[in-house]
Amino acid sequence: MHPLKLAIAAGPVAALAFAAPASATTTAQQVHQKQFATCHAQGDYAICDAAGNVNHPLSIVLHVTSSPSQHVSGAWDVTCSKGLGTGSKNGNFSETTPFKKTLKLNYKRPDSCIVSADAQLGTGGSLRIRLVAWKR
Repeated sequence: MHPLKLAIAAGPVAALAFAAPASATTTAQQVHQKQFATCHAQGDYAICDAAGNVNHPLSIVLHVTSSPSQHVSGAWDVTCSKGLGTGSKNGNFSETTPFKKTLKLNYKRPDSCIVSADAQLGTGGSLRIRLVAWKR
């Protein structure tokens, strides 16, 4: 059968598969946020470093804010494990606050992750970093 005809023929069947009531297809666990690391610094060219551990994250988000809003630069590092494997991802940023960035994980649904992020203000003021995990 032609691939397009197959896709059209499968469409109603696929729609029925996704039409089940939400209670029948979801688990009792809900996705929620957990802040697991934070830091605060102030002064001329303030530097802040936040680090922490989180178990079973679905995703990890870096939040950077400052007062007044200004240019910040920094870096992040994520080391995750799943089963017997371990791997890491890292990166740099140069942004204007406030901003948030979803950090890259080396595994989908890792068992645990160690995360660190640092930032430095472009001038003077107050700086805050928060690391937040989305979890089940």
